[in-house]
Amino acid sequence: MKIQHYFTSLAFILILLPAPASAQEIVNEPVCFTVRNTAPHKVYGNFVTDYYTAEDGTQARHRSNFRLEEAGAKDPEKGYPLDVAEFCSYGPFFPDRKLELVIRTLIPVFSCKTSVEKGEIIIKSERLADDSGNKIWAECLE
Repeated sequence: MKIQHYFTSLAFILILLPAPASAQEIVNEPVCFTVRNTAPHKVYGNFVTDYYTAEDGTQARHRSNFRLEEAGAKDPEKGYPLDVAEFCSYGPFFPDRKLELVIRTLIPVFSCKTSVEKGEIIIKSERLADDSGNKIWAECLE
């Protein structure tokens, strides 16, 4: 009887203990967020989750690609904006419900981990002083 009580108490304590900070968070309801391109050109990129262990035991990540048209672009037939998109994720999130944002051309040109709960994620661009291209970045949220 004492052994059964010990295991029951131990299980109760483990349930009450907070998860370690590095624990992955997967939610039951999706967390949705908006991304807006304010650059005068198209922007390509993706959102990437933290690693998780797949059923076959390998490490994997979820990745969602996007393409946003230049700032102010609208669908010519329906009139809806093409410079903004909504995404939703169940995770697994990085700590503080963050996902990795990668902006790319042919190669990645910007990357950060951004909160997906603290407002709209804004992508920006400015022409380089030597007129050789653009600096592209996002206002990543803490």
